[in-house]
Amino acid sequence: MLYGKKVHREPLTSDIIFKAVFGRDTPGCKRALIGLLNRILEWEEDPIVDLVYLNPFSMAELEGAKEIIMDILVETSRGEQIDIEMQIGTTRELMNRFLYYLSKLVVRGLEKGEDYGKLKKSIVIVILRDRYFPDSEPAHSCFVMKSRETGYDLSELAQLHVLELGKYRWQEKEAEEMSPLEALSAYLSCTGDPEKEAYVEKLVGKGDEVIAMADEELKKVSEDDRLFAYRMSKEMYQMDQAIRMRTAKEEGLAEGLEKGRTRGIAEGMERGIAQGRSEERTELARKLKQKKMPLEEIMELTGLALEEIEKL
Repeated sequence: MLYGKKVHREPLTSDIIFKAVFGRDTPGCKRALIGLLNRILEWEEDPIVDLVYLNPFSMAELEGAKEIIMDILVETSRGEQIDIEMQIGTTRELMNRFLYYLSKLVVRGLEKGEDYGKLKKSIVIVILRDRYFPDSEPAHSCFVMKSRETGYDLSELAQLHVLELGKYRWQEKEAEEMSPLEALSAYLSCTGDPEKEAYVEKLVGKGDEVIAMADEELKKVSEDDRLFAYRMSKEMYQMDQAIRMRTAKEEGLAEGLEKGRTRGIAEGMERGIAQGRSEERTELARKLKQKKMPLEEIMELTGLALEEIEKL
């Protein structure tokens, strides 16, 4: 690498970036994912040594208009089934969704007519950018089937792991003082933030093999304009949805009366969405232009006129 060249890293808390770094069926991605899983599951003493991607991701998927499935599903050489996903937002129904995923994984692990003794260990790992459970709960929670009265383990064949990145107080520690999981969580949290780039470099430089493998893949995919464009387009859509909900609520409360509220919601939604879309499209166009993407392609992705793009 040339000295003085700035390293660009996309945010690993973006589900599509996370999938591109850990979900492609390449030797580098596989090594990074194995390291990540062993770290989160605390399997360093009896580690995963190999795995097979059951839904491998390809960059070519970014060129289509279809929705991309964001979870990464693998089977280890020992037969464990593991589903892992980066989750940005949280809702009340979030854990219900992942319990559903876990149930489907358990069922998937047994062929019709097979003996129940052949049931495969099934694990769902949810990495949350923020917080979900009360502060009294640890940042990494593992849920298994136990007796409520005695704590007796019924089975560990079905496990749900939740890693809340927002609970790690990495700001209060030097990189050298962190546990391996704390360091990895700090790395996942801080990538993509220009103000934290120096801190990311410290984490990368501390000699952590898992972080180093992930960072190698992250720097590769961060140079792909298709990935950046997809991420920005998705974030624009999510912002549109948030604006719709917020504006509708605010306008509805402001109007008060049912008739006025209905009209206010509609008008407010239109104003808010239009403003949000305009700002996001302009920002997307500016970043794509900085990446030297052809102006015709920027016009197609953002819907902006050529004159508007040239002024950026």
